[in-house]
Amino acid sequence: MARIHCFRVRGGLRAILLTGALACVGVLFTTTAAAGPNTSYSLTPAAHDSPSAESIVRFDSGTSADEMRQIVSDAGGEVASVMPEISAAAVRTDSAAFTDEIDASPKVSAVFVDRYISWGSSDSSLAGDGKLPASYVPKWGSSFSFPDPLHDAAAPNAEGIVQWDDNRMDVPAAWKKTKGDKSIVVAVLDTGVQGDTTELRSNFDSRTSENALDCKSIIRDYGLGFLTDNGILDECRNGDLDGHGTWVASRIGAAANGFGSNGVSPKVTIRSYKVLAGDFGGLTSWIVGGMIDACHDGADILNMSIEGYDDPTLDADAQDYLLWADAVKYCRSRGTAIVAAAGNEHVRVENANLRVAGQKFVGAGQVATGSKGIGTVYPGDSIEPYVTDLRGMLLVPGGVPGVIAVSATSNEVVNAPDADPSVRWPANRVGARDQLAYYSNYGPRIDLAAPGGARQFNIALFDGGLNDVLSGGYGSFSAVGANSAYCNDPELSASYNSDCFTIAGQGFAWSQGTSMSAPNVTGVAVLTLAAHPRLRNNPDALLARLEKTANDGVTNYTGPNDPNNKTAAIDGTPCDTGYCHLDFKHAISSDDAYGAGIVDAGAAVS
Repeated sequence: MARIHCFRVRGGLRAILLTGALACVGVLFTTTAAAGPNTSYSLTPAAHDSPSAESIVRFDSGTSADEMRQIVSDAGGEVASVMPEISAAAVRTDSAAFTDEIDASPKVSAVFVDRYISWGSSDSSLAGDGKLPASYVPKWGSSFSFPDPLHDAAAPNAEGIVQWDDNRMDVPAAWKKTKGDKSIVVAVLDTGVQGDTTELRSNFDSRTSENALDCKSIIRDYGLGFLTDNGILDECRNGDLDGHGTWVASRIGAAANGFGSNGVSPKVTIRSYKVLAGDFGGLTSWIVGGMIDACHDGADILNMSIEGYDDPTLDADAQDYLLWADAVKYCRSRGTAIVAAAGNEHVRVENANLRVAGQKFVGAGQVATGSKGIGTVYPGDSIEPYVTDLRGMLLVPGGVPGVIAVSATSNEVVNAPDADPSVRWPANRVGARDQLAYYSNYGPRIDLAAPGGARQFNIALFDGGLNDVLSGGYGSFSAVGANSAYCNDPELSASYNSDCFTIAGQGFAWSQGTSMSAPNVTGVAVLTLAAHPRLRNNPDALLARLEKTANDGVTNYTGPNDPNNKTAAIDGTPCDTGYCHLDFKHAISSDDAYGAGIVDAGAAVS
């Protein structure tokens, strides 16, 4: 399988797309890299890519864990993890006859290959040159009042402060009533969380957090050398080598401790369910298993800055979708709300009623079948099925009915002086605030919008050039581990002409993507639950409150991808296929861009 970095959009862009043959046992995969402008985590489109030797077996309802293990063993397999809550087990096997043997059991309803999960992409930029302007570095100490010093430090953006996204969500007004509640638990399903950082230490629950990676399966399928050669071995331990999960957790609940920055809800309990292993990624069973465990452990909210797509016309993909749907159903039965990224491909996601493997779904997120179902294409690349051509695909987990899907907005639009006039924002729209980010998915399936940050020109990096920055207050700002890839990955630094900066051993970074907008909504949801405890254990009522109080007064001018604009990138690379640039003549409607509106914490807690 090939892992390639490309221009895709979602939590900040390092996109890794996988192409290759489906296999149930070992698959060779190699790596080739090409710089990209956007980063986030995404699921590789289902059955088309799987370096896994694992399968998922679905059983009839009521089958016990012991029965599952016995049936799998009798068929020549070994259970990697068992999820009786949704009648499923992840299974390892070397037996070529396993599928036939397991199918013979009257209690087995389906068996399919466990999906591979990879790095996704959407322009994840960090800070500037490793140094902050003097105005960013006020002196601080325990005597400083709330919020923390970097929160309102001066920045050259429209809001004039570093953590501008809180102002756009009216969070300071909410803080006058509540800063959250430590009894409210948020489970972050991500690359792990470095919970001993200065910003998270007081709010992190290390006792309940877990590592859901099945490293035994990786070693069994590929050998210990594979883990070592691909930098995965250390991922088998707790913590967050990558930084994405720590960034997300800090945006939700970094403490108000008189140091650095703070989260949207500085009083909250954060738990980590590590379901992704940095550059390797993971499997659907890891993520779904993390969901089951987090909800069983009593989480009030799951934050899932993860995206992927299933093809409902393929049997294995359909079964994968049913697994996600059953996990969502279980969590909701436990009273847990799920907040997820809407995705960074800049495609339209419909609110569809359809049948998947015979089951009816109402309100499923399905990518449009027309031109708006083709994602952003890097100049010089072709349109590839399951990579940029996502037409008819089902979004997971954000599009699964019952999940809150969050799109991303930008700070303000700044003029792009070096970009070709045909690809930059019209002069009369420069200065517009809270626009749908150039990378964000949109459409009727969007529930809410929140700031996710965007480069100051709000166009792809290949159009705006390396002067198109996130740092300085255009991206969303949060804390990371100083030793994480966010601060030490040379590829990231080179791709984005940026670097992380540290203060007293604590890392900080700007990013962009729906990976960033989702935790903003999660933080506001925590404040809302703290102010209205009756909404706890009622995901529908919580969403209704957030939707009713959302800011629906913003007009969107961001357009879809333009199939007819073949203007070359800023470096001269031709866009032969179109879909490289925005269509400014046909704005996406505000309803499709923002759903019910941009989440408003002040109104939600009032």
